[in-house]
Amino acid sequence: MTKLTSSFRSVALVAMLAVLTTGCGDDAAQPWHYWLAPVLGLSALGLVFVGMPAAYYLKVWRLKHRGR
Repeated sequence: MTKLTSSFRSVALVAMLAVLTTGCGDDAAQPWHYWLAPVLGLSALGLVFVGMPAAYYLKVWRLKHRGR
């Protein structure tokens, strides 16, 4: 792995700080805070209760019980 030059490293650090502080303002609660939490929660529940059983069925159960 190659090392980054110091000038590129400092530009990358400033760019990362600019991206991280873009949403910061006087109002602590941004409008997207109110709808983001339920969306993330529901998607996590969907992944656990729909995605994982479907993947288990497709990868394990169906192949195990195919000839029976």
